[in-house]
Amino acid sequence: MNSEQSFAEELANAEAGDPRAQYNMAYRLAQGVGCEPDAVRALDWLTRSAENGCAEAQFHLAFHYAEGTGGAPDYEKAAHWFREAAEQGDADAQFNIAVYYSHGHGVPQDDQRAAYWFEKAARQGDPTAALIVGDCYAEGAGVTQDIKCALHWYGESARQGNAKAQYKLGLCYAEGKGTAPDNLKAVYWLTRAAQQGDADAQYTLGVYYTEEAKLNPAAAAQGRGWLARAAQQGDPRAAERLKEAGPPDAES
Repeated sequence: MNSEQSFAEELANAEAGDPRAQYNMAYRLAQGVGCEPDAVRALDWLTRSAENGCAEAQFHLAFHYAEGTGGAPDYEKAAHWFREAAEQGDADAQFNIAVYYSHGHGVPQDDQRAAYWFEKAARQGDPTAALIVGDCYAEGAGVTQDIKCALHWYGESARQGNAKAQYKLGLCYAEGKGTAPDNLKAVYWLTRAAQQGDADAQYTLGVYYTEEAKLNPAAAAQGRGWLARAAQQGDPRAAERLKEAGPPDAES
């Protein structure tokens, strides 16, 4: 929104059919910028802007219906406007309509359409979408199962800092899924995830170092440390492993 433009100028442009001015009017009226707040008029201008093709307005109108602002949620209308914005390339809308197809909110449940839109969002750099696309390819959910594709998308998400993707990428390298086994890369990515607090990664590293301690006793402390961190997060597997290992002075 052009902060230097007066309310009257913005209104004139909006009434002339400018979608961006209509969106700006919705914002002004919602926030009380240069006018008294008016939620009813704000929604009217937001709807006009969305109907005239403004993707940002379409996304926010979808969010309005999804949240049920001023009434009950309307998932069908939310899905409609998320899809309209998604088709214009809005990455957030692509992610949201994917979630709707995944869970059947306002649309028939459809794994193929969900995977399609998650991948669209992932290709625009959404790390959570990339993680989910990795899962889709790993499980064959809505796409043909392809472990190499899963590895690729886990990598895209992991490099953007997503801890769960880092954990899953580490597992791929540890187990040789979609790639040759690589212990160094496995430990690297598992450690990245564990340092961010991922309990699964902490447990996996704890097991790894505990096993390593059979050949290298110095690794025992690392194993116990990671198991303890996972146990503190409520991981029952880690708590059981620590119980089986006994006190630190019992380790050889």
